[in-house]
Amino acid sequence: MLDVPHELIEHASWLLYEHRQARNTRWGKLGCFKQALLTLVHLRKNETFSQFVAGFGISQATTWCYVGETLDVLARWAPGLHEALTGLGEGDHVIVDGTLIPIDRIHAYKPYYSVKHR
Repeated sequence: MLDVPHELIEHASWLLYEHRQARNTRWGKLGCFKQALLTLVHLRKNETFSQFVAGFGISQATTWCYVGETLDVLARWAPGLHEALTGLGEGDHVIVDGTLIPIDRIHAYKPYYSVKHR
């Protein structure tokens, strides 16, 4: 079970729909809703791309493209650092840390991380 609100998936799917309309791209194997769901499942549950092959019926390469496209769309929609910091009220705080996040790669002989790692 995925504990992500249905409204969030719908919002992300509408952003994807608008993105596809603006770029006049052809439709892929998954619709906007399933593509948004795929990305949110990956982010929430940290599922590997190979686990999506059976669940969504798409290849790892297609999963990689769909997740990348959705993250680009969500990143353009998200507020910038300055906007996020100016929107804070008194007593609110933001934690900006150097969390090391392992990233799934299709073919890798050693782990890959989101920042420099020694």
